[in-house]
Amino acid sequence: MKVMMAQLNPVIGDVVGNTDKVLTTIELAKEKGVDCVLFAEMTLCGYAPHDLLLHDKFIDEIENQLDRVVRASKGIAVVVGLVRRNSTYEEKNLLNSCAIIEDGNLLGFYDKWLLPTYDVFNERRYFARGKNIQVWNICGKRVGIVICEDMWQNAGEKISGTSYPWDPVKELVPYKPDVLFNLTASPFQSAKADIRVEVCRAAVKTLSCPVLYACQVGASGTVICDGYSLFVDEEGGIRHVAKGFQEDFPVIDLENKGHIIPFEHGVMSDMYRALVLGVSDYFKKSGNTKAVVGLSGGLDTALVATLAVKSLGKENVIGVHLPSKRTSKEQSKDARDLAQNLGIEFIEIPVKDLYDDLKKGLAPHFDIEKDSAVHENIVMRIRATILMAFANEKDALLLPSNNKTELAIGYCTLYGDMAGALNVIGDVIKTDCYTLARYINKGDEVIPDNILQKPSSREIRHHGGDKNTLPSYEVVDRVIKGYVEDYKSPESIAKDEDIDLEIVLKVVRRIYKTEHKRLQAPPSLRVSKKSFAVGRKKPLHYRGSTQEKIY
Repeated sequence: MKVMMAQLNPVIGDVVGNTDKVLTTIELAKEKGVDCVLFAEMTLCGYAPHDLLLHDKFIDEIENQLDRVVRASKGIAVVVGLVRRNSTYEEKNLLNSCAIIEDGNLLGFYDKWLLPTYDVFNERRYFARGKNIQVWNICGKRVGIVICEDMWQNAGEKISGTSYPWDPVKELVPYKPDVLFNLTASPFQSAKADIRVEVCRAAVKTLSCPVLYACQVGASGTVICDGYSLFVDEEGGIRHVAKGFQEDFPVIDLENKGHIIPFEHGVMSDMYRALVLGVSDYFKKSGNTKAVVGLSGGLDTALVATLAVKSLGKENVIGVHLPSKRTSKEQSKDARDLAQNLGIEFIEIPVKDLYDDLKKGLAPHFDIEKDSAVHENIVMRIRATILMAFANEKDALLLPSNNKTELAIGYCTLYGDMAGALNVIGDVIKTDCYTLARYINKGDEVIPDNILQKPSSREIRHHGGDKNTLPSYEVVDRVIKGYVEDYKSPESIAKDEDIDLEIVLKVVRRIYKTEHKRLQAPPSLRVSKKSFAVGRKKPLHYRGSTQEKIY
């Protein structure tokens, strides 16, 4: 039995366009002499459609397009992910399903059992859970089929982090499948691909059969799917890994498996490719082509501009440098050098005159230079006005450059440097920004070395003079990862990371007090296991914002 794992990049809501890609893939599979094509979770509608699922016409369109897939399946088998109506209407009227089709006949559906509601997922909002399990006779093989989360429970809570009262993989044991298909839209996060291998191996151990793990690829808003579809044999050996961060159509021969191979990928290379794909798909799927980036001469804007050029092409990126009277000549030179290295259009507009006019207008009321925070925020907002004007005039999107560390502790200005459409590095902590920049520079010096060599301040200061100073980025980032990503208590972080408890509390208090800023921030591409943009949900006001009780 030859199976093509169709690792497609669908567009959420474009059911007709996605189906067109499915039909093209089926024809490709026929040309290659494939017996069965295995698509990913929700391929026909894209993952995740969210409240599009509440529109009857959307579900009608999925059903209509499924008919096209069935008609196209003459001479081949197809397993494809979709959403369908729940005829029994138990709890919810929709099911997260896959259709099993062979030689022009719809054999039936498998409905997802385990519906995640943690982190980026909210499937119980829309779907009733599946309850039936069986093997399907496809091309002479006994095929077990599950969808994404259905396989994670079997790996155990320590590996998967999940706990359900049902385990679809174990339910398949009495049926003795020859192979297990898993259709998934598992989102990317750093190092998650390795966990997926362990999940596949756990299913192999339970069922004593190989696993085909067909993944979706592509970015939908803030969430990125990385691909890396897997074929794991009946002994747990990796026989094939599909390409990461791009469409791929590997053909797996279950009778001639090939050699065991390593799964080679790197943390920084994956993060880089995820961010590039995230920017590229955000623009393509929203119908935009051009980006404006404010170039300060610092690391973060250099990273965003570099990623934008890789994603969109240098001809579609405009760098705008807006020096104030406090901008050093070195910063301006670094901004110009970066633009030259990237080959992008570079525009420089000093903001001193605009600042002076505003200062003069406010002089009867207060001196804007008396308080450094007022001064810096006004400069940031003047810059944002200019950058948005260029974005409007050029029919472009403005890309801000706030990193995760700044967003966590509020070292960013509402309606200033937070303005824009997509925060490319909003889920990348500051120390990782340096590591990522060095990774980018491994071949040629894209980001000027002077930008990388600038020492970060011994203390993090907001607006050049915050009385409530914080320690180095290295220390702050460890607190953020412990508190935001791992939900550790301040006491645990202090002990595990050997950081003074009062320093930990100082960082955590800042996280509490700046929730309102993050609520108004542009969406950030998700690359960590807990992003501010999606997955992390906190009340806007809660005890701890103004009191000493820290959870």
